[in-house]
Amino acid sequence: MAHMDIHFGFSINGVAALHTKILEDTELHPFYEIYPEKFSNKTNGITFRRWIHGANPALASLLDDVIGTDWRSTGDLSKLANFADDKDVLERLAATKVEAKAIMRQFMALEQGVTIPSNAIIDVQVKRIHEYKRQQMLALYIIWKYFDIKNGNRPKHPVTIIFGGKAAPAYTIAQDIIHLILTLSQWIANDPDVAPYLQVVMIENYNVTAAERVIPAADISEQISLASKEASGTSNMKFMLNGALTLCTLDGANVEIAELVGDENIYTFGASSKQVEQLYADGSYNASALYRKPGIKLLVDFITNPAFMATGNAERLQRLHDELIHKDWFQTLPDFNAYVVRKGQALNDYACDPLGWRKKCLVNIAKAGFFSSDRTIGEYDRDIWHLGQ
Repeated sequence: MAHMDIHFGFSINGVAALHTKILEDTELHPFYEIYPEKFSNKTNGITFRRWIHGANPALASLLDDVIGTDWRSTGDLSKLANFADDKDVLERLAATKVEAKAIMRQFMALEQGVTIPSNAIIDVQVKRIHEYKRQQMLALYIIWKYFDIKNGNRPKHPVTIIFGGKAAPAYTIAQDIIHLILTLSQWIANDPDVAPYLQVVMIENYNVTAAERVIPAADISEQISLASKEASGTSNMKFMLNGALTLCTLDGANVEIAELVGDENIYTFGASSKQVEQLYADGSYNASALYRKPGIKLLVDFITNPAFMATGNAERLQRLHDELIHKDWFQTLPDFNAYVVRKGQALNDYACDPLGWRKKCLVNIAKAGFFSSDRTIGEYDRDIWHLGQ
């Protein structure tokens, strides 16, 4: 049916620059050779009316004071960049994050009975649960961090890692990933050596209401999908708009975020989309070989540690363990060490250079105007729908 649509339709577009290029170069390349004029890119956008006006009124008010109110209708936040070295504005920006965190902590306490430390770094991955989005990579990092703290490396700030999302009813491995996260949450909470420094929270029944509380409070935005697999995503845009810094692969709209903010204001890691596509094409990826490396094996095998399995469901944990060793179709293991390094850099920057961190956050907000859905809809109308003509 898709092939029929391409033939008889008059316009085809991807929803991020990388996505469109993959459609043109590989996925739909034969059609692109026949109908190049039909193809265009329309990068996704988000509505500022919900994701900052409504979700983060303190930040919206600060923007009104600093750059005026025109941004509310135009979506243009670029004037904020002029204040990147203004310590007063940076302090006020930090205060809006403190307020957003207080609202989020109250929400989590009321909705789930979870107490989040007031001085915690808020590290968030909220999206559909799927192997290509690699929640399992963040789960392995939690295990790595658990061992790191047990070895005496206590972070300056506690870290609260928040997950949100749902799995399809028939997607067994995705449900196993949720189970691993929940088991890790319980395991860490019950360890007095680790619990003061690391917390894992899974938002129950994640929805827009929860997103409006959690996204403005986030310090780190986890966008760690396998390069080439994410069409676009929009949570990265929502976090960016609200002053979280992106830890990401160069996938989907992450590529455009990186181009807008510059390398110094984002934390990228991992294989490129071309490298990933090559591994699929030649079938050369061997998960078992990577698993046997000492650092990786320790983490993956923790999932089937008898005491840990007794905390959760042994069947689910064993199945996920075996999936990582024998298949790992979305290549969690090759990117893992690079992920640990970049995440460590982000956490260190937050702890050791608070002023520099705030400046990075400000730059991200200033560059977020491109991702307004008003721009996206305008491009659809200009190039495809022609409703305004």
